[in-house]
Amino acid sequence: MKLQVDREEFEEALRNAREATEKKSALPILTNFLLEAVGQKLVVRATDLENYLTVSVSAEVEEEGSVCVNSKRLSEIVRNLNSAVVNLNSDSDKLILTGGRSKFKLPVISPEDFPEFPVSEGSPEIIPGNLILKAVDKTEYAIAKEEARISLQGMYMKGYDGRVHFVGSDGHRLALYEPEGNFSKELLIPRKSLKVLQKLITGIEDVEVVKSEDGGFSNFRTENWNLVVRLLEGEFPDYMAVIPTEFSVEVMFDRNELRNTLRRLASIGEGRILPVKFTLGDNIAVIEISDPEFGEGRDEIDIDYVGDTYEIGFNGSYVLEALNAFDSEKVWFRFTTPDTATLLEADDYSQDPYKCIIMPMRV
Repeated sequence: MKLQVDREEFEEALRNAREATEKKSALPILTNFLLEAVGQKLVVRATDLENYLTVSVSAEVEEEGSVCVNSKRLSEIVRNLNSAVVNLNSDSDKLILTGGRSKFKLPVISPEDFPEFPVSEGSPEIIPGNLILKAVDKTEYAIAKEEARISLQGMYMKGYDGRVHFVGSDGHRLALYEPEGNFSKELLIPRKSLKVLQKLITGIEDVEVVKSEDGGFSNFRTENWNLVVRLLEGEFPDYMAVIPTEFSVEVMFDRNELRNTLRRLASIGEGRILPVKFTLGDNIAVIEISDPEFGEGRDEIDIDYVGDTYEIGFNGSYVLEALNAFDSEKVWFRFTTPDTATLLEADDYSQDPYKCIIMPMRV
């Protein structure tokens, strides 16, 4: 293998590819890149056996070939080179890398030891990249952490009644982003794969999505990169069944005002659980926090509400994270009972087709 490549383009490709490597692995090969010089391209492959990423950059290839090299060392060398181009030349058991007046020799591993990439064949469906980015931003916070069941550890994606549903839930809350569009597949995309997609997608491109015939993998690809994702197993819960449709109290909050209120009250709490009580009265909402160790806090917000006093408790951290995901400046809080889920929904749903539900907590 012998080639020359633009340093900045090569650095970006390596930075993106590192997202799909395994930083600490019992299999050392997973901490490596597979570099392939083919035609007039340098292809970088990386995998953690859950994500299989291929990134391509233009190159002046004199000799085709392939080598396996440590991902961290190669990335750091290229990032710190003081040159516009990088020259790569493989020699039996070394990769010789030069740029400007710098020269490095890195040990290589046989390409035959690198894992084989799965292939997802089928008719691609097109999803705008900016839609995927927005979906991840709006749902990732609600996705369950590792201690939860497998089917809740990723973002669920499916077509539903002329819209594309992107859903995240941990059993205590649920986030649903549903822009208009068509999509015929059902995907359950792991959290780490979402992080990889966030790094790859610029927001201006369209992304082709293919699901393998056996349903185990999904392929996301553009002209410059191709990511094969091992989908999560298990059936995602019937999320539509848990979204309430009948309400006893509906109140609109100014998103920033409520966020600032909760942030002030958060100075009393500590950790991920912020127990706050909402008390709705005539034209006013009182929001309180009380902690035997750290003290008490109380704040008031003017609201358009007249009726019986309504009290409900929440983990304020959940409410804050939900509010952060809205684009709308006004958010509806639709209450059923103090013991059942509350629905948060954008004031202008046509512009911000996003909603979430939060289970109450005793405070």
